[in-house]
Amino acid sequence: MPGISQDSIVFHGRLSELYILAKEGKIPTHLQGSHTRPCKFWTATKILSGIRNSVILAHGPSGCAFGVKQAYKLTNSRNSGAPYEPVVCTNADLKSVIYGGEKNLHEAILEVDRKYNPDVIVVATSCATGIIGDNVDAVSEKMKDEIHAEIMPIHCEGFAGDYRSGFDLVFEQIVDFMQPPTPSDRERLRHSVNIVGAKMGPERTEVDTDVKELVRLIEGIGAEVHAVIAGNCTLEQLKKAPSVAVNCALCLDLGYPIGKAMKEKHGTPLNSTILPYGIAATEKWLMGAAKYLGMEKEAKAFMQSEYEAVREEYEAAKSFLEGKTAIVEGHDAIKSLSIAHMLECDFGMRPVIYNFHPWSAQARETSIDYLLETGVDPEILITKGTLAFGKYESMKQTEDELLAYLGDVNPDETVYFGSSLSFPHIPLVDLNAILNRPRFGYRGALKVAECIKTALTYSFRPRSALTKQIVFPKNAGLASAASLTSKLSSDMPDCTVYAQHRRRGQCMMN
Repeated sequence: MPGISQDSIVFHGRLSELYILAKEGKIPTHLQGSHTRPCKFWTATKILSGIRNSVILAHGPSGCAFGVKQAYKLTNSRNSGAPYEPVVCTNADLKSVIYGGEKNLHEAILEVDRKYNPDVIVVATSCATGIIGDNVDAVSEKMKDEIHAEIMPIHCEGFAGDYRSGFDLVFEQIVDFMQPPTPSDRERLRHSVNIVGAKMGPERTEVDTDVKELVRLIEGIGAEVHAVIAGNCTLEQLKKAPSVAVNCALCLDLGYPIGKAMKEKHGTPLNSTILPYGIAATEKWLMGAAKYLGMEKEAKAFMQSEYEAVREEYEAAKSFLEGKTAIVEGHDAIKSLSIAHMLECDFGMRPVIYNFHPWSAQARETSIDYLLETGVDPEILITKGTLAFGKYESMKQTEDELLAYLGDVNPDETVYFGSSLSFPHIPLVDLNAILNRPRFGYRGALKVAECIKTALTYSFRPRSALTKQIVFPKNAGLASAASLTSKLSSDMPDCTVYAQHRRRGQCMMN
């Protein structure tokens, strides 16, 4: 590798090799506290916020409710155009922690039911109430006959598991809301599917989105989407969800737990693939659904018409991209794996996933297994910077490592898939900046191919030097990219640049 020091490399090899090292404990897979993921409470409430007309009752201090309200409920209500659905709490104080808060919880459940009239009340335990051992299950069970809403306790105190466990817990537990299939429901929903594993809540009403494209594809073969779980689904949709022909996983890792639970409890089939970036993954996803719907013939005809609509432009872009290299930023493990699959299978490119954190080799086993089973085993490069910082967008240290790795790479033959806050000397494609989405499906494959082609065609144009100075300030003191503007901060990671007097940022661990 031209330019990069061997001392800066933690791992360079194939995904399968990294996978084995992680399983054998021969490479560090832990996250440092300075860049760890959200806690189990946050990820659990993220999924719960996607159930319409539900109220999350955080049993704990008020601060636990504040964060998830701001991050999820307000956003979801805004996206769907629905009335605001609150996140409330029992406001556990010192007295509650010492003497117990079950009485406060009982009163809070009554107030929430009376004041907001929700379909669902979810009692989410925080660290404080998890530690003192309040019996939220007994309180919730006792309250079932006293309130109109259905109630469910979720034990999601942050210390009791990593962030992934919050997703899995809720996806598995909301199956308890579901009713066993009946012959009449099965007949009514025999041409319907659920999209499971959605963690973002409602789709934005005013723009095309990836999930909307999947709904369009399902409808294109003559079927219907019964529910997106949990993406603005209703309690009634959840109850009838097991009666559909098949569950289609949106995200293989997050969709698998609920799909597996529904299959074991109600016999609902599961169609699992990676994120449908590109034509190959899209057709696998769509044909998997069609098999259970009994619509293989309709699906093949529809896929042919979809391909014909983009064929001429797509094939031209594909022939231009074939044989070229793509460096894929790896901090979003599932997305980077899916993109690598698309680049290799659809475009004939050579993908290299840059800074795929070894932690992901354990946390994303389902997606990695799937990718390797399809014969895609991308090259992985991990540098010391990503172990020091985890998320590395706009970090001076990892930016220097990236530039050293690229060395004198030909910008006409190599493209970087990553954050716009990176400034490599090769063309950059930021999929999050594709506003005229979707990025899934046939239309998405064409959009991505055209973005790469355009980036390479205009590789001679320099990026904004002013923006780079803002992201990597020379005399920043203690600066964060999230402090640039309020609008920009909502879309940026927490990427602090540590700097000494009149020097550019240096890692505090050095």
